Amino acid sequence: MDYLLKTEPSEYSFADLQRDKSTVWDGVSNPVALKHLRGMKPGERLVI
Repeated sequence: MDYLLKTEPSEYSFADLQRDKSTVWDGVSNPVALKHLRGMKPGERLVI
C-alpha cells in the first residue's frame, strides 16, 4: 500500500528525512491518521 504523509517543511522536511533515514511522527491526534500510521510496515512506499 502507498501512503501520503503531510507535514510543513518548516516542521520536518523531506531533506530532514533523507538526512535522518527514519523518524517518529508524534503529535498526531486524528483517529483515522493514527490508524493508518499504526498500519504502516517497514519498506512500504510513501509520498511526502
